[in-house]
This record gives sequence, C-alpha cells and structure tokens, in this order.
Amino acid sequence: MQKKQTNIVAVRTQKLITDAFLALIRERPYEEITVTEICRCADVVRKTFYNHFQTKDDIVRWLMNDCFRELESKVNLRQMSVRQILHVAFEFILDNRDALLVFYDQGLLRFAHASISAYITKEHLLSKLDEQKIDTRAYRYIAAQISAVLISVIETWIENDFAESIDFLAELTEALMYRP
Repeated sequence: MQKKQTNIVAVRTQKLITDAFLALIRERPYEEITVTEICRCADVVRKTFYNHFQTKDDIVRWLMNDCFRELESKVNLRQMSVRQILHVAFEFILDNRDALLVFYDQGLLRFAHASISAYITKEHLLSKLDEQKIDTRAYRYIAAQISAVLISVIETWIENDFAESIDFLAELTEALMYRP
C-alpha cells in the first residue's frame, strides 16, 4: 500500500521512485522489473523505497490514483452530467495517450479498476438508478460493473487506435453503464 506524503523531501523521493519505475517500464516487461532495479535507477536505498511503497504494484496503484486525482480536479461530480464527466475523462485519456499505451502494453490497466470504482459514488454516477428498485447491497456491485465497462471501452478504443470520437464514446459509455 502506498503512503500519502506531505513532507516536501518525501514527496520528492516518491517522485524519484515513480519516475524510475516509469523509465524502466518503458524499457522492459513489468514482471522483469525488480525493487532493486527501481532503487538503483532512483538512486535510493531499499529502506527508502519501503518507506513509500510496499511493492512495485503499489507504484502502479499510486500512479493510477495520481491520474485520477488530476482528472478529478477537472470535473465537478455534483454539477456535471455523466456524459460531461465521460467527455472530460476521454479527453484526459487522449492527452495522456503515450503513458496510457505503456500501461496497456504492459497489461497494467487492471490496476485502474479500484481507482475507477472509488470515484463511482451513490451521490452522483449511481444516482441515475431507481433507488426504489435497487437493493442497497447492490451499489458496490454496480460500481464494479461500471468500472469494468469503462476499462473495456478504453481498451477497445486503444485497440481501435483511438479511431472513435470522444462524443461517440461518451454517449456509448453512458448507455452501457446504465443499460447493459
């Protein structure tokens, strides 16, 4: 599990580690990268690494969550429609296409599921559901389904070389989310 840092030196060290990881992931498969190599590339000792992350998976989760924090700063969950949020999200994906392709090629988009699910809330994205007809226990499962839809749409968009327009994807994804 990654640790949220507020100390400026710790934040800088965390960035060194994540930048080192990103440099290595561009060169070879994720499975072949070791914590030792990340430390060597970041010029930090293993103890310093473990002060910030427990595993290299935690680096990926941190990077995914960092992307979602940046995306979240661009949307207003309470005032924007689902389609508007999706539009902004797909624009964000296009703007960050190169990094996304590295994660896709390495099979690391699976880490996005938890990050996406965290942003699917009953107050907004799930508010379109009829509360009278839905058992409250189902919300977590519905959030997981919506997350899976988003990841699948993104992966298919990548496989189609980003051919579809953002407007088309936002409309399609909204329909898939609420009428699977």
